[in-house]
Amino acid sequence: MVLVRAASFSRLPARDRPTAGSLVHAGYEHLPGPEGDSMGASAYTRERLQEAARGARTLSEALERLGVDPGSPTRRYLLGRMKKLGVDVSHFEREGVKWTKELLEEAVAASTNMCEVLRHLGLEVVGGHHTHISRRIKAYGIDTSHFRVPTQRRKAWHARTPEALLTEQPAGQARRIQGDRLKRAMTTLGVPERCARCGTDPVWRGRPLPLEVDHIDGDWRNNRIENLRFLCPNCHSVTDNYRGRGKGRHTRPGAL
Repeated sequence: MVLVRAASFSRLPARDRPTAGSLVHAGYEHLPGPEGDSMGASAYTRERLQEAARGARTLSEALERLGVDPGSPTRRYLLGRMKKLGVDVSHFEREGVKWTKELLEEAVAASTNMCEVLRHLGLEVVGGHHTHISRRIKAYGIDTSHFRVPTQRRKAWHARTPEALLTEQPAGQARRIQGDRLKRAMTTLGVPERCARCGTDPVWRGRPLPLEVDHIDGDWRNNRIENLRFLCPNCHSVTDNYRGRGKGRHTRPGAL
């Protein structure tokens, strides 16, 4: 015999309080309260709730199986308890709008993907509807093997030539180009890979020394070859426009 507190169900409407006899038969001597297991063992065990929810199309149907009036205040408590105990309620239909198996079968048969199903049902093609209807279709076991996997059409990508890359970009359409791409374009067009100030090569004391691309006028949109030069990290760090330093002041091309 499981002992639980008799006053625990005092907040439930009288019509929803199980009779003492029924609970004694179920193995309970007193009634638990809606506060949860901290007040004692609940009459609504996980097993009972699972059994009621399994196969029920709606929460109301599950509550009726438990002998609870679907319109009573206990409705909210029991739904919360189901979720707390991990009882699957994802298959419950939204009451008021009946997405029956027949209705969904018709929509699925007339569609080739989930977006078409939603449109067929008169729903907006948004994530919430997509998730809900997909779950309903899966729960009903409706065949979707005829659905086509959507394919994305991608524009053919063509590598830009050094001449096309090393130009001045319009202010409203400019996109910063990575230094490595600028460096490859510069060397392809014959710019010697050495520091334009101190003459340091990309190898110093037997170890690689990555040279950096400097925009002479400080404007990263201006990638014309006459506005670009290689600098070693030391020389680059003392320029007026290093990492945005002196932004707005532009040096005339060719100045060191």
